[in-house]
Amino acid sequence: MKAFMIEETKFAGLIEVEEPRITSPTEVKVEVESVGICGTDIKIYEGHHSQSLGQKRIPGHEFAGVVTEVGSQVRNLRPGDRVVHEPISYCGSCYACLRGEGNVCRDVRVTGCNCSGGMEEYFVAEERQWHKIPDWITWNQAALIEPYTIGAQICARAELRPEDTMLIYGAGPIGLMLADTALHLGAKVFISEISQGRLELARKIGIPHVIDSGKQDVRKEVMELTGDYGPNIVADCAGVPRLAEEGMELLSPCGRFVPVAGVKFTFDGYMAMRRQLKITASRLQMHQFVPVIARFRLYQQHADAMITDVFDFQDTKEAFGLAAERRPETGKIVLRFHKH
Repeated sequence: MKAFMIEETKFAGLIEVEEPRITSPTEVKVEVESVGICGTDIKIYEGHHSQSLGQKRIPGHEFAGVVTEVGSQVRNLRPGDRVVHEPISYCGSCYACLRGEGNVCRDVRVTGCNCSGGMEEYFVAEERQWHKIPDWITWNQAALIEPYTIGAQICARAELRPEDTMLIYGAGPIGLMLADTALHLGAKVFISEISQGRLELARKIGIPHVIDSGKQDVRKEVMELTGDYGPNIVADCAGVPRLAEEGMELLSPCGRFVPVAGVKFTFDGYMAMRRQLKITASRLQMHQFVPVIARFRLYQQHADAMITDVFDFQDTKEAFGLAAERRPETGKIVLRFHKH
């Protein structure tokens, strides 16, 4: 079968690999239909991802497909089921796992990052890593379910409530999906971005408060929108230290800051103490697939708007080339194995 393999910057292209087989009674084999390309995949493609340096890797963790075979102890799936892949596996017995936070297990494995991923024609994984999806979710949309779980995880970690206000720095795909999620959970959302292409996409999906940081004073705009109180939640999806520091300063009393992009920044500990602020990090997701799939009708139209390019799997290298250009008008790129 065909797979897309990356070896740092030495090689990237389609290769022939042995078709995977079920080796455990609890495994499920799936014929892949769609895969999304995300920022992590681009880092692997460019040879910059820490967990794949010096290794050959089949990327892809945002994927869905059709069940073709199940192990003898699989109970909830059968051939023909449409499923989406949950890309994390964990030990189940460490401190983090016992707290229900296997996404930060010391031995967590992430499909397509520190083990082979879904950019191949067939994929085998444990039953618990597959979730049924209904027929009304298209294959293109199914590739966005996993990144939508990231937005749901951020909201959960930030303890978002309907009365909250949230400022998001960065209107890339994760920032937009986070905004869409928070809006549908009832929060008032502001998103700040400098790229005109991303600003247009943010407006297109209906985010009511879009701030052009190249022309507007973000601090002034946000304080006016919150009656000089400040946002209750700030999520940094831009990865700019200066913005992270500004976001901490803008937070209201009892505010929560979520460093989604994971850059180093400094903050005033005295200010944080006086306002009783929280820095609450969010990694991957945990227990978010079922609720995201259940409410995906709320996101469908916006998911379609975020998909700007669809490539046949045969053209994966060209798709990565486009993704690596990081054009501001490029949203989600989806690979399709059977375009029909």
